[in-house]
Amino acid sequence: MRALVLALLLVPGLALAQQQQRPQQAPRQDDLGAQVDRNLRTCVGNSQDMALAARCMDAQRATIAPRLDRAVERLLATQQDPGRRAALSEVQAAWATYRDRRCDFAGTNPDRAAEAAADRAACLLQFDVGRIVEIEATLEPPRPAPQPQQQRR
Repeated sequence: MRALVLALLLVPGLALAQQQQRPQQAPRQDDLGAQVDRNLRTCVGNSQDMALAARCMDAQRATIAPRLDRAVERLLATQQDPGRRAALSEVQAAWATYRDRRCDFAGTNPDRAAEAAADRAACLLQFDVGRIVEIEATLEPPRPAPQPQQQRR
């Protein structure tokens, strides 16, 4: 149950971080962190079943996977220089390797027993949501600097 609580507490934190990256904009109803949080709460409901929680997080991760893939492709497309594009591909591959190894480690904690699978699922989902937020923030067009207001006399 700790993993579910952890996941449900971390995902709204990602939503808040996502909103704070765009302080000039009102929070959107479709912010990723909020969507994931709503979907997890709907899927898990009041259940204490950690296997259900893990399945819900895995399903949510599968739902957002195309968005992560699109974000990565869009980011790669911004790199005109082939060397930089290749380097960015290597960075993304290294990120995915780190995510997988880190979450596999979380999912093999012998002290967590049956809850370890939910820990792994929560870890993977958190990493993916965070990466989507990070890349999409990078891809947003720069905001124009606020113009100083002219004083009337």
